[in-house]
Amino acid sequence: MTIVHILHTNGITMDWDLIVVGGGPAGLSAGLYGVRAELETLVLESRQPGGQIATAGIVENYPGFPEGIMGIKLAENFRLQAEKAGAQILPMQEVESVEIERNRFLVRSNSNSYFARAVIIATGLRHRKLGVQGEKEFTGRGVSYCFTCDGPFFRDKNVVVVGSGTSAVEAALYLGKLAKNVKMIMKAKNYAPREKIQYSRMKNSGIETIPLTEVIEIYGDELVRGIKIRNLKNGELGEIETDGVFVEIGKTPNTDFLKNLPIKMDSAGYVITNDRQETNIPGIFAAGDVTSASVKQLGVAVAQGTVAALQAYAYLNGRG
Repeated sequence: MTIVHILHTNGITMDWDLIVVGGGPAGLSAGLYGVRAELETLVLESRQPGGQIATAGIVENYPGFPEGIMGIKLAENFRLQAEKAGAQILPMQEVESVEIERNRFLVRSNSNSYFARAVIIATGLRHRKLGVQGEKEFTGRGVSYCFTCDGPFFRDKNVVVVGSGTSAVEAALYLGKLAKNVKMIMKAKNYAPREKIQYSRMKNSGIETIPLTEVIEIYGDELVRGIKIRNLKNGELGEIETDGVFVEIGKTPNTDFLKNLPIKMDSAGYVITNDRQETNIPGIFAAGDVTSASVKQLGVAVAQGTVAALQAYAYLNGRG
């Protein structure tokens, strides 16, 4: 299927069959299947293609890689395959809104506007912030939200990981191989990764955990020098000298740009879809971690991106 292209800017077509918002595993899978269905497909990514998987350490739970594969390498493979198939992928395109215009959609980014006959929302999640004094000031100067990106800068240094879930455990284990000392600061009584094998690895790692404790301030000079903490049980205050603070306290869906669209979301801001990845708006689909699906896994994101693209094809051919 092709449509008449009516607008061009810097050689980029501005009118598309399908626009995928988000270039993570779900979005790149949707882009791949979109072009394989002969849809003129554009993938818009706010940063560099790959999504959260590009910030992961070694990925051991995705089929086809029995020895595991580094997340950044897997993300690059997703991108290369989608581009090789013919998907147009534009990085550094922060989508600011999606609007309904008659029988098509207007997708506005920070630099351009694009028309599409169908849209797939695959914007994933973003890191939650601590919201404490010093966090913003020291971001990039000791405060990090990507342990695989920044971990090597803290080789043989002291670091703390804030959080108790799967991503926090992954960060602590990864940093434990690089840093001189790793401490894990948790509001919970214990760490709670999704997989039992991660729990066992953490238990045998020798990494110090400080439970029932919250970070109340991050301080330093040019770089982070330490954190102030509070015991949640007795209110006792304390300090820990550290060179790095890795924040892993969960994520929230990237759906702010949909605020002017009558799309149904749950109370936490996740997009609600049916089993065909359709939203309540005909022609708009959603896939991956941004949806209200209970399981947030790489394999699920890839499957949902695939389904969304095939259903978009069916919709555009009058079979949706």
